Amino acid sequence: MTPKEKAKELVETYYTFIDFNEVYQPSSKSAKQCALICVDEVIASCFHPNLEYWQEVKQELLKL
Repeated sequence: MTPKEKAKELVETYYTFIDFNEVYQPSSKSAKQCALICVDEVIASCFHPNLEYWQEVKQELLKL
């Protein structure tokens, strides 16, 4: 999976889990923020073997 595809997949995944009620609708901005938090956690773990891949995923998220 390319970094761009992974970025989109993360946003779509978090979008479906964001709670909302009759007044508030989930937003792609909130889903993007959740995905960025996830990727930052992966990058922060110095032991991840695919660090460069995750850095590219983060760049793709920032482009969305």
